[in-house]
Amino acid sequence: MSLLEVSGVKKTYKARRGGNSVEALKNVNFTVEKGEYVAIMGESGSGKTTLLNILAALDKATAGTVILDGMNLTTIKDAAIAKFRRDNLGYVFQDFNLLDTFTLEDNIYLPLVLAGKKHAEMKERLDNLAPSLGITDLLKKYPYEVSGGQKQRAAIARALITNPKIVLADEPTGALDSKSSDELLGLFSKVNQMGQTILMVTHSTKAASHASRVMFIKDGIIFHQIYKGNSTDTQMYQKISDTLNLLAQGGDLK
Repeated sequence: MSLLEVSGVKKTYKARRGGNSVEALKNVNFTVEKGEYVAIMGESGSGKTTLLNILAALDKATAGTVILDGMNLTTIKDAAIAKFRRDNLGYVFQDFNLLDTFTLEDNIYLPLVLAGKKHAEMKERLDNLAPSLGITDLLKKYPYEVSGGQKQRAAIARALITNPKIVLADEPTGALDSKSSDELLGLFSKVNQMGQTILMVTHSTKAASHASRVMFIKDGIIFHQIYKGNSTDTQMYQKISDTLNLLAQGGDLK
């Protein structure tokens, strides 16, 4: 059984005062295997952010099912949603979403604090995680004292410290310079090689080229995908670029 199964997902936003409804997702179907690194690409308004929000249990589908490791997200009661996200999902945001009044260490601890974990367990988890992310010497600093790339490293640590079933990343390189982006993508690849499942929404061809599979969403449906296979990042970059160029020209992707 796949780790994540998305079947027949639709999302319609009803307009107020009798206006036309907006169908953000029409019929989305795909699966993600444990340990996969999947990127989703699409133009603004294609539905990719709506889809990510549904997968993160931040929004509910109008129809269809989302099953994560045998659990149906569409049937989880509102009162249990926060605990479900905390126990099963890691989330990396474009703008980091770190609290400036907390040190990086306390920001990383936050989901474990909310889960009622003891300090000794939190410290052990972070001690094991921090060296691989290169943030050991930064933990006592505040977000405003470090660079964007260092903030995103802390955000990744916060996403990973709960040992999530899947990490969802929303444009994780969007607020970073090219050097920091390269470092982040290297970290994502390293984390994935250690067995972590990652699903990333991105506009960046470079970011997507690090994934093992790229799915393209347009007009609310997944209509094409590319597998990396034995290709290098550079070769995958070219495959994605060729696909995007063909799409821009209205070509056929058969």
